[in-house]
Amino acid sequence: MGVYLLLGDDEERKARSVEMLRKSRPADVYDAAETPPEAIISACNSYSLFGEGTFVLLKNLGSWNATQKAKIVDYLKDPSPDTDLVMLGTKLGAREKLLVAAKEVGEVHNFEQPTGKALARWAVGYAKKQGLVMPEDVAQGLVTRCSNDKVRVLRETEKLALYAAEMATMEDVEVLCPPDLQSNIFAFVDALGMGNRSKALGLLEALVRTGEPPLRIVHMIRRQFRLLARAKALFAGGASRSEAASTLKIPSFVARKLQEQAQKLSEEDLENALALTLKLENGLKGGSDLENELQVELAILELS
Repeated sequence: MGVYLLLGDDEERKARSVEMLRKSRPADVYDAAETPPEAIISACNSYSLFGEGTFVLLKNLGSWNATQKAKIVDYLKDPSPDTDLVMLGTKLGAREKLLVAAKEVGEVHNFEQPTGKALARWAVGYAKKQGLVMPEDVAQGLVTRCSNDKVRVLRETEKLALYAAEMATMEDVEVLCPPDLQSNIFAFVDALGMGNRSKALGLLEALVRTGEPPLRIVHMIRRQFRLLARAKALFAGGASRSEAASTLKIPSFVARKLQEQAQKLSEEDLENALALTLKLENGLKGGSDLENELQVELAILELS
C-alpha cells in the first residue's frame, strides 16, 4: 500500500495510472471541491471488506486551501499501511508541504500533456495500436480540430479506427470529428486576418450550428482579439513565445498561433475589431432591434 500524488494536465495518462494502481479493486472516489479532508482520512483508515486493501482516490486537489491540505500532511506522517491513497491535481508549488510530504512517504509523478506536433505523433502511435494508419498531416489536422485536447484526440482516433478501412484521411476527420469552439474561433480569426469574408461567414455559420449562443460566440471572438492585442504588444517589445505564454497564462501552442495571427493584423485592425465586437455585445444584450444572427453577420461583413 502507498501514497501517490499525480500532477499535470495530461488527464489520459493520469487515468491510466489510476487504473494500474487500482488493480480492479473497488475505489472510494472523492472530489476535493465537495469533500473535507477529514472524510478522506476516515476513508483511508477504514478497512476493505474484500481483504485487498482500501483504494482511495481524491480528485481536484487544487480545490483545497493550505489549511485543508495541512490535515492530509498530518495524516501522511503515519499513513495507513492497508490503504492506497491516490491524489490528483494539476500543480503544487515546489515548497508546498503536501508535495514534500508525498515525496517522503510515497511517489509523485508529473504528467504534462503533449501539444502540437508532439500530440500529433502520439495520435499516430495510438492509431497504430487501434489498427489504423494515420498520416502525420492527418493527425495534425485532428489535433487542431480538437484544440490540443488529448482526451478528445483519443476518442476521435477510436472513432476513426472504427470508421476508416485501413488509413485515415483528412476527409474522414472532417466527417467524423467536428471542430470545437476554440478551434473554430482560431480559424475564424485567421479568416478575418486574411480578409477572407466568405470563409469567415462560413465558419460563423458552423459556429452557430454547434448550438453556441451568439452572445457567447461574440464574447469568445472579443476575448481572442484582446489576447491578440496583448500578444502583439509583447512580441513588438521583444518577448519570446514562451515569455508571452507565461505572461498571458496560455499554453505555448496558443502563443504560437497568436504570434502568427498578430503578424496579419495591424494595431488599427485590432482596435477596430475590439470596438466593433463590444458594440455587437451591447446590441445582443438588447441594444438593437435586429435579430441576433443578423447582427453578428453584419458585424462580420464589417470586420472582414
